[in-house]
Parts: sequence; C-alpha cells; structure tokens
Amino acid sequence: MFFRLTPRNDDTFTELFVASATHLTEGARLLAGLLAADADGRPHLVARMRDIEHQADEATHLIVHRVNSAFVTPFDRADIHALAARLDDCMDHMDRAVDLIDVYEIDHLPRRSAAQIDVIARMAELTVLVLPALRDRERVREYVVEINRLENQAEREHRRLRAHLLAGEATEVLDILKLLGVVDELEAVCNAFEKLAHAVEVISLKAS
Repeated sequence: MFFRLTPRNDDTFTELFVASATHLTEGARLLAGLLAADADGRPHLVARMRDIEHQADEATHLIVHRVNSAFVTPFDRADIHALAARLDDCMDHMDRAVDLIDVYEIDHLPRRSAAQIDVIARMAELTVLVLPALRDRERVREYVVEINRLENQAEREHRRLRAHLLAGEATEVLDILKLLGVVDELEAVCNAFEKLAHAVEVISLKAS
C-alpha cells in the first residue's frame, strides 16, 4: 500500500499565501493613487503604504512560523520559505518606490509611469488568482508565461521612460535623478514578480 508522506490538504498554506499576495494588490492600487494624487492627498497614501508593508511583513512572518512549527508540510519547506521571501520582496520594492516619492517630495510622476504601475497591478492580480492552484501545472505554466510577458513589457516601458527623462533640460538634473530613482524602483517591482513566478513554478513542478 502506498502512503503519501506530505498532506494533500493545502488550505492552510494557500490561505497564508493568498493573504500575503493580497497586500500586493493593495500596494498596486496605492501606487496608482499616488500617480493621480495632489500634494494634499499624498501623505495619507504614503502612510497607508507603510501600514500595508507592515501587514505584509506580518504575513511573511506567519508563513515562516507556520512552516517551522509544522511536522509535515504540503510543499517542500525550502520552497515555501522561498515563495514567502519573493512575496515579501515585491512588497518591499513597492514600499521603497513610495518612500522615494515621499522623501524626494516629488509632486508629479511622469505620465508614462502609469504603464509601469498598470503592469504591477496586473502581476499582483494574477498572483492572487494562481496561488490557490499550485498543483495545477498547466495553470501555473500560463501564469509564468504571462508574468514573463508582462515583465518584458515593463522593461520596454522602463527604457522609454528613462530615455524620456534623460532628454530633459540640463537645469532639471536633480529632479530627473529623483524621478529616475522612482521609475527604477518600479522596474525592480516587476523584476521581483518575475522571480516570484519562478518560485511558484518550482512548487508547482514538485507538487503536481
């Protein structure tokens, strides 16, 4: 008789993963809000992002605690740690982008940065949808392909945005450098999602 050493009931960890990823969708909405906000509305959004980042950290700690205290886990322990870390990385880069907007006192982001933020929002949405289906190899494969496509799109937008900023007047150098810091951090968010997709794929390949 064949006995499975790891449980097939993934509900506990699935709920933890989805809760963590939901913070990413909230962060993406705040990024979009910052793009449209005036100076008066920005402090509230910055404070809200810090709250979300703190909640995301707590979600990560809960995943780590659960996997460390569990006798058996539905997925490889190292892979669960890696997925939790990649989710946390995405949130950290969002928070850094917002922090740069705050500390540099940037009044307006370039209009083209909306394309970057749209990609981030879509990546976050897809991640929330795929996490309950980690054992569905085909669904995960489609997710990974789409995340890679979106990251390539974001990279193209990033190059064009940098070129646009660097074409500015020489007298605007400091402002340009500040904006470059923000748009580079938004690109880092997209890169982090691509690494997250790889962590999802690793779990799926082993579990399905």
